[in-house]
Amino acid sequence: MTANSEIPALMAVVTACEDVILGTIDGDVPDVRHLTNALNRAATDLNLFFMTGRDTPKYAQIMESPVCCLYYFNPQNRHVVRLYGQMRVVDDVAVRRAHWRDEYACFGYAGPDSSDFILLQFVPARYKFYVGAEMHTGDIK
Repeated sequence: MTANSEIPALMAVVTACEDVILGTIDGDVPDVRHLTNALNRAATDLNLFFMTGRDTPKYAQIMESPVCCLYYFNPQNRHVVRLYGQMRVVDDVAVRRAHWRDEYACFGYAGPDSSDFILLQFVPARYKFYVGAEMHTGDIK
């Protein structure tokens, strides 16, 4: 299969996961943390979004080096997807507003136009996808 034909299988894992692990670079060492996958539970492609705050280490690391890895694990079937690519900050006000939910105020964000609310978009380049012991790899086209 080509990378493009495997995207539906990748998306089945991505959308089934409530959480995702984000790996970034902190100086000269890797750093990982848990993120909610709430913005991507209904995604139909690898156009994935995440939120963070301007004052977080995650944001500072992404600004220093946008290269990152997303790790999705579905414990029900033990399928794994690793996506490699870059995070970019979304400045488009319409896109920020489209992804805003009022419940994000509990994180201290004043709204989608707040400078503290950072919307990130993941730009995938390649993947590793495990179904049991079978591994698939490829570039995202």
